[in-house]
Amino acid sequence: MADPLNDPLSKLIARCPTVKGAAFTDLDGEDIALQPKDARETLRLCAAYNGIALRRLSTAEQEAGRAGVRRVVVRGRDGAVLSLKIGDEYQLVVQVDDNAQVGAVMSAARAAARSLESAI
Repeated sequence: MADPLNDPLSKLIARCPTVKGAAFTDLDGEDIALQPKDARETLRLCAAYNGIALRRLSTAEQEAGRAGVRRVVVRGRDGAVLSLKIGDEYQLVVQVDDNAQVGAVMSAARAAARSLESAI
């Protein structure tokens, strides 16, 4: 049986081997669906902080007369975290390792985000 919330995450991970985990959460980091399950705490923590970043950056952009922020990429020494806003209340958070081609992962993540948005 198809799962409209977990299937896009599974497909993203299968399509991009450098993805360590993916989560569909609210902007506070509460998980709705995530893969793999053993990365739950790390994904939730990233989601909570990236949700703050998405909200604050969106507010700053809107106050400057521009459109709100829809995506944030944070690169660290050991990889990156991508956050894509879905609707007004949710996000897709994707953790990748340090060898990831972030542009290719972003393309796959945008496809997953579209699938999740159509499911909610």
